[in-house]
Amino acid sequence: MLVATRKKFNLNENTYQDIMKLGNIIKAAVVIAALVATLPSAAQPMSARQALLTLKTFKSGGKAVGTSFGYLIDRNGTVVSAWTPFNGADSAVVVDAKGRSYPVEKIYGASELYDIAKFAIGGATAVQPISLAKTLPTGSVRMWIMTQKPALVTPERSEKFMSKYNYYVLGGADALKENTADYPNGAPAVNERGELVGIYNNGGTVLSVTDWRYTDELKPSGFAANDPTLSRTTIRKALPADVKDARLALMMAAQGRTADYMATARDFMTMFPKETDGYYDLATLYWQQGKTAEADKLLRDAVDKATDKADAHYNYSRSVWQKLSLMPEPPFADWTYDKAMAEADAAYKVKALPVYDEMRGKIEYSKGNYEKAYEKFMSLTKSMRNPDLFYEAAQCRQALKASDAEILELLDSAVGVCDTPYTTIAAPYFYARGTQLGKMGRYRDAMVDLYRYEALTTALPPASFYYDREQIEMKGKVYQAALNDIMRAVVLDQRNAQLWAEKANVHLRVGQYADAMASADVAIQLDSTYSVPYLIKGLAQCQSGKKDEGLANLQKAKDLGDTQADAFIKKFK
Repeated sequence: MLVATRKKFNLNENTYQDIMKLGNIIKAAVVIAALVATLPSAAQPMSARQALLTLKTFKSGGKAVGTSFGYLIDRNGTVVSAWTPFNGADSAVVVDAKGRSYPVEKIYGASELYDIAKFAIGGATAVQPISLAKTLPTGSVRMWIMTQKPALVTPERSEKFMSKYNYYVLGGADALKENTADYPNGAPAVNERGELVGIYNNGGTVLSVTDWRYTDELKPSGFAANDPTLSRTTIRKALPADVKDARLALMMAAQGRTADYMATARDFMTMFPKETDGYYDLATLYWQQGKTAEADKLLRDAVDKATDKADAHYNYSRSVWQKLSLMPEPPFADWTYDKAMAEADAAYKVKALPVYDEMRGKIEYSKGNYEKAYEKFMSLTKSMRNPDLFYEAAQCRQALKASDAEILELLDSAVGVCDTPYTTIAAPYFYARGTQLGKMGRYRDAMVDLYRYEALTTALPPASFYYDREQIEMKGKVYQAALNDIMRAVVLDQRNAQLWAEKANVHLRVGQYADAMASADVAIQLDSTYSVPYLIKGLAQCQSGKKDEGLANLQKAKDLGDTQADAFIKKFK
């Protein structure tokens, strides 16, 4: 027996003789039993325990959302854990076995069905990744659920899903199900060598382990911002590996938090250093923050590194023009309209695309060279079916004091070249034409265009839009439509005394005196120094038989400087 034991444990001659010298088989057996206890088949895999991370997620105000265990699966900071703690979270950290904390920087993907998330942490160079099992068991091979209190379990059976991944159904583990605090979803399930087999899940009617290889399916997507699962956390979404999908994801990131957008743009530059998108987006964010020198350096780097030199020069030109047009202060000496033109010329020299030529027209317009800009835009309409060219030409003619008829003709052309059925792209051209029609006194036609604009635009128009349309409807004597629009306006901007006064005015015009007085009162509460609501309330009171109160309010309007009040006071005295 001892000879067989010696061979099993590969004991050398000296060790074997030492055991035999203990004097009896019982003592030898005790020593051998101790050796057996150190073997992986009976011991907790400590390497996996050392790789264990604790995930903590939070709301924006610092309130805790959830916690779980996680584990690094590579040297790039990739961590796998449960998805549930991320639901409703705005930030997260992981803490290693030595108490060091690392921020969660971005999420690659998540599965609500299997309650798994894959994400990246920053600065985790000191953390040891968990070993990954290259061969996964298909039968009832026991495994450890690694937490602060590791538990040894044996699957009842294994099943296949998606034709290639294993799903293990655990048996005899009721104690784990009853103690979810110690054994939460996302805990690693490892084999007796400490290699990751899968991800533990205590949800549903049975306990289970999901094949770790399934995490390969949790990849970034260009539409991650609209993913029904990932949209439930504001933590930044990672960029896809494909450049086209990454461009889409970068565009989507622009709708989120500025810090996340900047980080995503930096990721894009790192992943695709020869593409211009990341440089341009980050440069735009920089100059918007007053960091124009940093923006300039980025754009020069793009010209040096990008494969598409024409696009790099164009983005440089576009950035300079946008900064000068939208945020001229604080100035940056190197950024002038001449610099913008030089970069546009450089882009056109490399590749003679109409969009680069259009940029030159925009710069001429911004420099006040309206005739040159107009000629540029109109020349481009001969080769491009682009509504923006006609719209820009209309702006040039407006600046040159052209006739309303000529401006309207250009705006008609802008609408006319829009693709049908109309989409949101056509919305601004209907708005511009509707405004021009209103200016020309064609109120009913203006209303049609403005209602079309409202139907096409994706965003809810602001209160100012409904006020402007109400003004046109009042002039067109379409009072019910005007009342509807001014009511929308006050709902969108309830603290605006001018809007409440206008609402009171519409009620007065249609003989709704009680409503006119009520709306005027709201306006007065918002701004007691504003004369118009006193005037309207006074008129409503006088016309509803409350002459004394009405005259008092008309006098208040006069005292506040209203020039119409005196004539009404004389009329009702």
